[in-house]
Amino acid sequence: MSSLAISIRSSDGEVVYVLHKYPALMFLMVVTSSFLVAIYFIINKRKLASLSNEIKEHSQISREGFDAQLNGLTDRQREVYDLIIQGKTNKEIINKLFIEQSTLKSHINQIYGKLNINSRSELKSKVK
Repeated sequence: MSSLAISIRSSDGEVVYVLHKYPALMFLMVVTSSFLVAIYFIINKRKLASLSNEIKEHSQISREGFDAQLNGLTDRQREVYDLIIQGKTNKEIINKLFIEQSTLKSHINQIYGKLNINSRSELKSKVK
């Protein structure tokens, strides 16, 4: 019905609005369309707010779980973890902590296991 209100008819080169004789009907159709558009935006705004809240809650739960996992690290593992987060290389960590490469690799593997991760990049992404 709204397509009739805005459709144009050409008759002998003359352009005429189809419902030009029914201004009340055209007005009603415009008001109804505007109302439906407003409802659409309200519903979308509520959906976005709900989705945003779900993401925040999930993020908070994930963060709390990760913090709990960090508390499960030993002091030495936490030192290694902090140095990795600072972007230090294995060689720099070995020199700073005065440990062997095999010891460092053992610490790193234990950290990865306790935090359920597989790489430095994944570790750094959990911190953000």
